[in-house]
Formats: sequence, structure tokens, C-alpha cells
Amino acid sequence: MNEEYGSAYTAYQTNRSAWRKLVRRLYLNSAAKALSGPTLDFGCGVGELLARLPKGSKGLEYNRASVDLCRQRGLDVVWYDGYADNWRLSTLPKDSHFQSMVLSHVLEHLEDPMAVLRALLRSAKGVGVDRVLIIVPCRVGYGSDATHRTYVDWDMLTNSLDADCGYAIAEHRYFPINNFSAGNWFRYQELQVLLKC
Repeated sequence: MNEEYGSAYTAYQTNRSAWRKLVRRLYLNSAAKALSGPTLDFGCGVGELLARLPKGSKGLEYNRASVDLCRQRGLDVVWYDGYADNWRLSTLPKDSHFQSMVLSHVLEHLEDPMAVLRALLRSAKGVGVDRVLIIVPCRVGYGSDATHRTYVDWDMLTNSLDADCGYAIAEHRYFPINNFSAGNWFRYQELQVLLKC
């Protein structure tokens, strides 16, 4: 496994200040409100969002240290390597069914995020997902993390999703300030895009 996603990265995600944890709740609550029913939390990290999701939700995570931490906290999380699986979600039980899927701060960590997203969307249809929430950092936030590989913005998303993926953009917004330009100076600004069948 790539060491940049090991125990040090898990510690970085869990050892936030009390103030950051309080502010983080606003973001997590915003994401949770956009989802419904059992949800597949793809790239669930340390499980902060997953812990707020309905019964039957499940996390997939590449960082083994984060998987262990989530399991210790009683969350249903499995280790997943999308590259090895070709993003087919084949490690899920055959009878898996989810209403929603969320990719929160995942795509920017990938070299070819739109190819991965299109593959994941095709796979998500097979487990019943009818809504997908994508959350990515805006410009300054993207530049603040050395593990980020590709800047994903509104133009990239709208130009890369086609009818073949089975989903269409239902709504989008910038959070917490619903203004594109805030992402040029506010580190914690993010883009939230909701797809529906």
C-alpha cells in the first residue's frame, strides 16, 4: 500500500483540534442530509460521515489503518482496492443493496478521477444506487494536501459525465459559502454535486 495513506494519514484525520471537529460537524451534517437510505460510503476514511448514515450503510476504504479504526468503532467497513477490482465493487456481498453512494473528498486523490467515477457509477447501478453525492475541495483546499493528485471542478464533472453512466446532475452547490469564488481564498470551501438516476 502507498505509505502516504497509512497510519500517519489516519492520525492526521483523527487528531483534529476541538474547534476543527466542531466545524467539521457542519460539513458532515450537510452531506448526510443529501443522502437517503442505506448508503455506500466510498473512501470513508475514519468513518466520520459513515457514523451518521442510516442503518445498513457500509464503508469501503483503501487505508488499512483507517479500516481497522472504523471497525474498532463498530462501523461496517471493508478494505477495498479499486485498481485491483477495476472499480466493479465485486467485494460487496452479492445481495448488497444501497440507495445512495457518497464519494467525499476521494476523486482529487486519483490520477484519472473521471474514468474511475464513470466505472463506479456503472457498478453502483448494480447495487441499486439511485443517488450519488460527490464532494471535492475547491481551489485553495485542493492545494493544501500533498496527497491530492487531480483538481476536480464543476467543468470537469459536467464535461465528463455522459448519458451512458446512468446518472444526471440533479443539483450542485458550494459549501459553506454558495459562491464559486470563495474557493479561491477559503481553504475549507467544497463543491457538492448530487447525481440521480
